[in-house]
Amino acid sequence: MSSLLSPYLSAMGESVTWKQRVSVNGYNEPEYSDSTIQVIWFDDCRLIRTEGKEDLQQFAFIQTTAQVEQGDAIVRGGLTWPVIGIQKSPHPQGEQFRIANLGERMI
Repeated sequence: MSSLLSPYLSAMGESVTWKQRVSVNGYNEPEYSDSTIQVIWFDDCRLIRTEGKEDLQQFAFIQTTAQVEQGDAIVRGGLTWPVIGIQKSPHPQGEQFRIANLGERMI
């Protein structure tokens, strides 16, 4: 099945690990499930404002059709990038194209 990104993934796509936040443990620390997804990666440093009017520094963003949400994380090249914001667009067949804003990378 073809996705919205299919025409671009062969030239620009890459595989990354998506750490989807699934719960919090007894210490109120997030717990994640890991899966591999295809994305288009952009290095881009800018200030973004969240829906809660908080200003955050974005260091990169990805384009994907995976159901990435704020609070998840993306692992690329051994570094973890927190998802600090999401932009979604509707699609008539139900698949959403998402742009995930990534914060400062962590080891």
